[in-house]
Amino acid sequence: MLIAHISSLAFIFVLLCLSAFFSGSETALTAASRARIHRLARDGDGRAKRVEKLIEDKERLIGAILLGNNLVNILASALATSVFIALVGESGVVYATLIMTALVLIFSEVLPKSYAISNPDGMALAVGRVIGLVVLLFSPVVNLVRHIVRGTLNMFGVDLESNEAVLSARDEIRGVIDLGASEGGIRKSHRDMLDSILDLDDITVEDVMIHRKNMALIDLAMPAQEIVDEVIESPFTRLPIYEDDAENIVGVLHAKDVLRAMKATSDPAEIDIRAIMTDAWFVPETTTLREQMNAFLSRRAHFAWWWMNMGRFRG
Repeated sequence: MLIAHISSLAFIFVLLCLSAFFSGSETALTAASRARIHRLARDGDGRAKRVEKLIEDKERLIGAILLGNNLVNILASALATSVFIALVGESGVVYATLIMTALVLIFSEVLPKSYAISNPDGMALAVGRVIGLVVLLFSPVVNLVRHIVRGTLNMFGVDLESNEAVLSARDEIRGVIDLGASEGGIRKSHRDMLDSILDLDDITVEDVMIHRKNMALIDLAMPAQEIVDEVIESPFTRLPIYEDDAENIVGVLHAKDVLRAMKATSDPAEIDIRAIMTDAWFVPETTTLREQMNAFLSRRAHFAWWWMNMGRFRG
């Protein structure tokens, strides 16, 4: 009889360890950084590939882990109850309930989950292979449970497929940026810059243009010598050229083109400004920043114009 009780207690200990494993694995796999796991998987890490595959279907993953966790917890409680009843009689139910609750709470829930939270990526990579086997083993039961749950909810008019709230990658990145800024890891200027990158599809060139009154313009009617002097004194390498009226932009003058022209002639007054200036590029004011950025890259240009009595966009 004593040997049987000792064997039961040893088996209970093993079941509690399994419960701790399931609890810690659940926390680690749900808290692991998807971005970091994806990067490791892309670099060829086999463990990361397994974890990435597991977390693709979190409902299936959590279902399998909960099934395993509940099985070992219930079995451990049942064994503990039988042992205490054999030792102290009917009151053993109370002792078994109190002791098992304390053991499961401390050593099979709080302790492993606390460790998993402190190192989710490392633990997720470590348990991925075993949890993958558990998911494969329990998948028939998990699928059955999933159908029962969905069917029951459908009876009450709840459609999980249509009501799933999926956090977009953009929102997730924005949340990470805000969290980093609130914790002091990202400076405000850097946060604003990163946020603006995420808004490239929502902001148009009209929203970020430089107004006409803040531009340095050159009148094409000015003598070539004066234009050269203005280019040399200007802090800008590209200057807009207008003719007759400041709103009539006819080209862009690059400081390098002026220098090349000066090298070819000894008299700056003989430089043909119209010949060395380049055409101005005008874009619609409704163009988004992402579209304009791609256009800049394809044309190898540095700035463009939106000109409708308002100003310009310069990039």
